[in-house]
Amino acid sequence: MTQALNAVGKKLAGKVVGTQFIVVLIAALVTIAVSNTQSALGILCGGLTVVIPSALFALIAFRHAGARANQKVVQSFFLGEGVKLLLTAVLLTIALLVTNLYPVWLLVGFVIAVTMQWIAPVLFLKST
Repeated sequence: MTQALNAVGKKLAGKVVGTQFIVVLIAALVTIAVSNTQSALGILCGGLTVVIPSALFALIAFRHAGARANQKVVQSFFLGEGVKLLLTAVLLTIALLVTNLYPVWLLVGFVIAVTMQWIAPVLFLKST
């Protein structure tokens, strides 16, 4: 039973991260069509500062399952969330300080990805 719940969690996390990436990619492609490549790269990089840490969180958080591993489950979620927050901060800092991308487009991509992180679980909850 617990392995089944863990599998459901992994599946939902995969769908959420996949949806985040696809929506960010579509937004970047639309931006290329209506604006310019620099803006699209900003959206893509801003979105990836959320998508990459979210994927890493999913890998870490769903490593363990079961009543006997309840401490490991909790530790995995805390570790995953900590890594996600730290990596997000590092990636955003790099994107803002190292690249010459427009900060507003980085923020747009970031907001799109975070919004999908909130919306996607609701969309997939019934199908999981």
